[in-house]
Amino acid sequence: MDKGGLSTGPAVCVSTSACRGFSVQGMNLIAAFEALRAVPVLEALATGTVDAAVLSTLGFRDTGAWQKLAGVYFGPTRHRKLQKAARDAAVGLSLDALGVVEKHTRKLLRGAAVTPWELRVELCALRGTVEEIDRAAATRVREYNRGVEDAEKKAYGRRALKGGKNTDGLGNRTFTVTGPERIIEGVLSGVRAEAAQRRQKDPRLTYEQAMFDAFLDTRGGGPAREVVITVLPLPESTKVLRQEGDETVFARTDGTTITGAELVAEAMVEEGSVGIFDPVRGGVNVYRDERFANFKQRMLLSAETILCPHPGCTTPASQCQVHHLIAWEQGGETNIENLSMACAVHNARNDDDPNAPPRNGRLERRAGGVVHLPPDGGPPRENIHPIRQLSALALSRT
Repeated sequence: MDKGGLSTGPAVCVSTSACRGFSVQGMNLIAAFEALRAVPVLEALATGTVDAAVLSTLGFRDTGAWQKLAGVYFGPTRHRKLQKAARDAAVGLSLDALGVVEKHTRKLLRGAAVTPWELRVELCALRGTVEEIDRAAATRVREYNRGVEDAEKKAYGRRALKGGKNTDGLGNRTFTVTGPERIIEGVLSGVRAEAAQRRQKDPRLTYEQAMFDAFLDTRGGGPAREVVITVLPLPESTKVLRQEGDETVFARTDGTTITGAELVAEAMVEEGSVGIFDPVRGGVNVYRDERFANFKQRMLLSAETILCPHPGCTTPASQCQVHHLIAWEQGGETNIENLSMACAVHNARNDDDPNAPPRNGRLERRAGGVVHLPPDGGPPRENIHPIRQLSALALSRT
């Protein structure tokens, strides 16, 4: 075994048990996995040091994809300098992570501000878990594509419905649908609403079963009523003074007071729902012609978090539950400062009892937003999904 971590002997040797034993001699499993980082593996495939056919016989399902990556990062190109820069940036990335980079590079539209090779260099520099790199890369490519002329039209050209041909052991088939996010969300919103009604009538239904049944009956549903919230950051000269019934009263530094409704009118915002957000406390109040406290709280909390605040969670706020940060059973109140959106899974797993031994950790509101306190007593963690930079709380701090 050489220092690079890959066998440099005849490729056929990899298929023998004796050679496999030799290849990991003196190495623990972590070191063996470290040897499977993307760049050295792809270089070995490109130079023929490792035979892709042998890897396939060993049961590596992604060998074909690795061969294609080897051709991209080590094959002939007119952009040799950028290719080398991408390889250098990719040092330390796993094969899965580099596959994610390539997946998103293929989605860059022609006419973007960067070339595919310039994008590869940028995305190969991303670090984190594969899921975090996947989300960050998608966000970056989306930003570039937004600047392309006729971007929506070009993206719509890639709409697709795939699969549905192969039958599994249960007699089921699976297909996937790709399309513009607003269209897909419009379809799913209608299906989710129907599915929720079905589960109320029959609690035995799982979420997935109810969604399937609702999809069949609605043939994809229809767009649900969209609630648009305009974010109004609370001016530095204005602080929350008190609540008077359903209204919020603010104190200004000039000695006067102003209600939230007056503050909204003063800002001359006239469409959608208007939410006022304090950069530390979060949502303060929301204004519309009709006021329903529970609905108002849900709108404010949804705009504040965008996604479930648990680290790594991608469940949108529209599919989350309202979570008491200090549990109702522990004396927690149903007010904005003690509430957050949380997905059903993390809402259920939250350690509500502060006196019980920690198991999963808990959500807590700190200055600047809701964080997760891990059960091992480690530092607070945030959900760093890129789209949360567009949340009302994040925007109110800018």
